[in-house]
Amino acid sequence: MEPEDSAIRFPFLLMLRLLPFIALIILGIGCAFYFLMPREGSNVSENKDSGPNIPKISVNRNASWAGEIGPTASTELLSSIEKNLTTIPIAEAVVEIEDFLIGGEDRTTGLSLRIAKDGRLAGWPTLRVFLLDLLLKLNPEEASRISREILSAYTSADEWAIALRNVAKGEDSVENREYLRKQTEALITNAEWQQNPSVGFLNAFDVLVYVESTESLPLLSGLVQRKDRNDLAHAAFLTLDRLVQRQPSKMLSLLKEDLALQQSRPEMTAQQFARADLRDVLQQDIVKEWLIDSSRTSTELENFAAIYPNNNRLVSNNLLTFDAQTSGTELRKHDREVLEVIRRWQNDPSLEIRSRYLRTMESRISNFINNAD
Repeated sequence: MEPEDSAIRFPFLLMLRLLPFIALIILGIGCAFYFLMPREGSNVSENKDSGPNIPKISVNRNASWAGEIGPTASTELLSSIEKNLTTIPIAEAVVEIEDFLIGGEDRTTGLSLRIAKDGRLAGWPTLRVFLLDLLLKLNPEEASRISREILSAYTSADEWAIALRNVAKGEDSVENREYLRKQTEALITNAEWQQNPSVGFLNAFDVLVYVESTESLPLLSGLVQRKDRNDLAHAAFLTLDRLVQRQPSKMLSLLKEDLALQQSRPEMTAQQFARADLRDVLQQDIVKEWLIDSSRTSTELENFAAIYPNNNRLVSNNLLTFDAQTSGTELRKHDREVLEVIRRWQNDPSLEIRSRYLRTMESRISNFINNAD
């Protein structure tokens, strides 16, 4: 072999030996490039100006409305989302909403939670609240199912309030009463949500009225006695008052034994006993026993006599319940029949010690009857 041939063949043999290593290097670069490249259908945001504080949308990008969502949800966007979701098959709309809710993301709207007639909403503070509200319109049964999932973890008081409404309206069963009571009490006793109660938090008390939760009196009584928190005390008082109207015998029996509440809020407690319908024998007995109790104070007795019969009603838009005003005809019938009871009481020896308060009650009701006539 000539020296020149050896010089030519040596680089060639060296390249053959290095060829596998070069191939491996090229293959590695290609794999890295493949996996790092954004591909169609990925969740990588294309909006570079969106900023790090705006979370990515985890909902299926094929959803008819997901691509429209920005950092906030305007009323125009809510209208557009509703239009999209109500023009596709309901089953598909439910899946899209559930996917978004499971993702745990949200958007603010700048709106306040506002309840319209029949528990419908006219204002939605967040996109999630809006979607929960829309679910009930689309499919009540599915709204109930998904709302139970929401209620399995603390999200927000507003979400919980609407979820509780959905469960109540979406399930035609008395079996959910205990569930609704416990979940509502969990909402009300949440220390974080109590600090700055939202509109949804305060309206959630209505669920206790809806299920006629007389068992919640200890909770409500404790809140009513919170003189450092007028907001919580007022919401609890309204709930207690409406429960007395729905379950007078049960609630008055419980109130009669609640000495702490009577001492803390004597005027308020007396006004609850003034709601009793003395035409009912059971309520007569409860009120009579309360009246002749030697622990009654002049403050309690004067407030009771001055307001009896307490037929005032607060009519408002609530999540689940509606309170109608009593008609004039019914009030006049009630007053005439109750007046007869009070006159009989004035001849009852056991009530002689309360005679002056009975005279006040008789005079008040007589004036009502005369003015009505």
